[in-house]
Parts: sequence; structure tokens; C-alpha cells
Amino acid sequence: MHKKLLLTSIIILIVVSPLFAGYFDLGITLGTNAHLYEKDLDPSRMKLAWGLSTGLTDVWEFDVQVDTRIIPDPFSSSSVSLLMQRTLLGQRSTASAVAGVGINTLVGAGVMVSSYQEQGTLGISHVLLSLTPVTIGNPVNGKRERLLSLTLAYNLSNGQIGLLFDLIKYDFYVVGTYKDYR
Repeated sequence: MHKKLLLTSIIILIVVSPLFAGYFDLGITLGTNAHLYEKDLDPSRMKLAWGLSTGLTDVWEFDVQVDTRIIPDPFSSSSVSLLMQRTLLGQRSTASAVAGVGINTLVGAGVMVSSYQEQGTLGISHVLLSLTPVTIGNPVNGKRERLLSLTLAYNLSNGQIGLLFDLIKYDFYVVGTYKDYR
């Protein structure tokens, strides 16, 4: 079951990025994640967060994030979060050599695909509302740090509200950086 989720996650990452052919930028995301207040469904203490961040416009982005358990049983389960996010303090990217706002805030909404349901089946398990109060950097500069992301996760199977917490995440941009606008 866990290998199916990991394989599904990889397939989603491969399939989703070409769907946005008009994207501004594309970044690889790495960081940490903790899923709090749903211990009975997800006993993880710490997870590796990895995925893709695709800039759709100067203020909108689409993120696919896979959270893979590393403590207590490494790689024993994963979840996939799909989030549409908007910047609040200005342009994240200008799609030119001119950088966007260097310090920003993100708000977003989306869904989580996981087996963290009472039935234990793989499917859309949570509706997500997300806030990242501080981002430093932008796609044109080539990297961005996201600090203290909080995501309310409403579990569709039992009505519980969980909390996803990302202490820090890094976005390393491979498309849409200053190198592309020389």
C-alpha cells in the first residue's frame, strides 16, 4: 500500500508539470513536515517534504508536495498535497530579468491524497487551507525559503481538523531564473 502511494506520488509529479505549459517558473521543493493532531491516523513525528512548485502567473502558483515519513518508520507512508497559492505582498516573479518581491506571504487552498482516513483507503482525505507567513527569495533569484507554514487539514472521513506544520522549505528553481533572462 505504501509503495503504491509513493509510486502514485511520482506519477503525479511527472504528469502535473507539463499540464502548465504556460508557467512562469518551475522549482524543486525540499523541506520538513509534521502532521499534528491526527496521531491515530498518522503516527509520524517527522516527514521529508519534497515536490514541485510551478508559477502559473506573477502572483499564483501550484504546488505538489509529497510528505514521506522518516521518523519513526522511514519511508513507511506518504501523502500528497495539491495546493493553489497566492502571494499577498506583490509579484512572486515578473517573468523577466526583473526579480519579484523578495519577502512575501502565501495563502492557499487544496486537497491531500492519502490513506489517513478511518477506512485506511487511498483517496482524497483532507481539504487544506494554508498560510506561509514568510517567504524569502523568488524564482528569478533561483531559490526561495518558506518559513513556518501552517496548514489546517479538515479530514473528510471523520470531521477532525489536523495541522500540517512546515518549519522550513526550500524551493530551488530550474526554470524561470535569472539565467533564463540573460
